[in-house]
Amino acid sequence: MTSSEKILAGITAKAEETAKGIISAAEEKAEEAVAIAVKEAEKQAEIIAAEADKKAALTESTGNSAAQLVLRDARLTKKRELIEKALDEVIVGINSYDDKTYFDCLLRLAKKNAMSGKGEMLLSTRDLSRDKGDFAKVLEVLSVTLSDTPADINGGFILKYGDIIINCELSALMREKRDEITDKLNTALFG
Repeated sequence: MTSSEKILAGITAKAEETAKGIISAAEEKAEEAVAIAVKEAEKQAEIIAAEADKKAALTESTGNSAAQLVLRDARLTKKRELIEKALDEVIVGINSYDDKTYFDCLLRLAKKNAMSGKGEMLLSTRDLSRDKGDFAKVLEVLSVTLSDTPADINGGFILKYGDIIINCELSALMREKRDEITDKLNTALFG
């Protein structure tokens, strides 16, 4: 191994170590954003539950079973709305990360979704205007180039390998994990 290869290996090892720390911090921030969204959703759930309870007392006083069914449907609708709001808040939270943290998250996603061969990454117009730092250089290690062409997405990226397109848009990733996340939010918000 030549001295330049040793230096490059040292730099690469240090960069990987730094990236692990950054990814860990980004994961903690993402967990904090989810916790904040869950707390807000819990507050809203209490308000909605109180309103729903008032409606339930009125409905029960009439003894109308059809009204009880309407009430149950209204609660379910409100729960769904709260869960949707919490999911939207997670995306808003990630998109509001500072540039370095945001691109560290994208890098982590890119590493999980990278394929062999040369790839191209498309970002949103907003993300293209952010300070990407060394993001493009780090992508080169994965044989991925950063496109100047914007994608019509709200955070995340589109990864292309020839005819293969990998959609890592934040909302697409959220839809992919929707059932799992919804179950967790249901448990956290409504027991």
